[in-house]
Amino acid sequence: MSAAGQSLLQAYSDPEVIEVVVNDDGSVFLEKAGTRLEKQPFQVDGGDIELFLKTVLGHPESFGPTRPYADLSATDGSRVHVISPPLVRGGLCVTIRKRPARRPHLGEIARSGAVTLGCASFLKFAVKHHRNILIIGGTSSGKTTLLNALAALIPNEERVIVLEDTPEMTLPQPHVMYLRTRVRDAAGLPDVTLRDLVTNTLRMRPDRIIVGEVRGVEAMDMLQAMNVGHEGVMCTLHANSAREGLQRLETLVLSSGVELPLQAVRSTIVLAIDLVVIMARLADGTRRVTQVTEITGMELDNITLSDLFLMDARKTADGMGFTLRPTGAMPRFYDQLRKQGEDAPLEFFQEEA
Repeated sequence: MSAAGQSLLQAYSDPEVIEVVVNDDGSVFLEKAGTRLEKQPFQVDGGDIELFLKTVLGHPESFGPTRPYADLSATDGSRVHVISPPLVRGGLCVTIRKRPARRPHLGEIARSGAVTLGCASFLKFAVKHHRNILIIGGTSSGKTTLLNALAALIPNEERVIVLEDTPEMTLPQPHVMYLRTRVRDAAGLPDVTLRDLVTNTLRMRPDRIIVGEVRGVEAMDMLQAMNVGHEGVMCTLHANSAREGLQRLETLVLSSGVELPLQAVRSTIVLAIDLVVIMARLADGTRRVTQVTEITGMELDNITLSDLFLMDARKTADGMGFTLRPTGAMPRFYDQLRKQGEDAPLEFFQEEA
């Protein structure tokens, strides 16, 4: 391996690096926590990339016209995506999302400023009371980190089943099953999709189902599972707002082959999901919870939403300041808790100093 290849491997080993990108021209970009992708002063060639991949994957992989792309896992659990000619103009293009050595718990996320203590306490309360939670955000916005932190709050006596495309979650509970999809590889083994995993999970007596990311036809099966008594389901979805996320969920359900009118799909979503949490990556590179919204019902043919917490941007002496503030709205599910004789704490929604 050349000096440039050694530099790439050293950069990958840096615990502060969270993303590694190698373009098809050999240029290398790195991202560290709280920063943006930055171009590196070295450039690698095809031989460097092949040796680098062999090292991080633990075995050689071949790419070409019959296998022009692949989603792989490094030996440390990092997510590795490779795309090769003829789909790119030059050599291999590699994108690696590194798996953190450890995931922060919810208290650490709150102390970092990504969520207020009041909102964090409310989300903890919602997990305890088996609310179905959808975490929405763009790429690299911190969705999986928050999902992991919330899932880590599930009581130890519950059986948790985690479904993922790439192994990213690590939970502390003693009774956790991690199921992973399989994409057809060089050996020609058949695909195992998230939909297959959801179907199997329903036969495995789960107390909680955690889906790393909903991105396909499994959306319908997941919603149906929520509607037949599987409570406390948590998952993530790529979108930039609550309304956009629900529209994307509708599209995924309609693509599943189930012939339902749009109003029926929306009714299914309303009955299934309780809370939508929005994660965003701000202009300064920080990742924050910017909104917590409750799905409250249907009005005519539209899903109705109630914002419980919203990001507030205000000018300060140091520039713009961002704070997550309660809106004053109370969750609808509090009424249900009161009817069951349960406490419905209000201190979560007090303005923080």
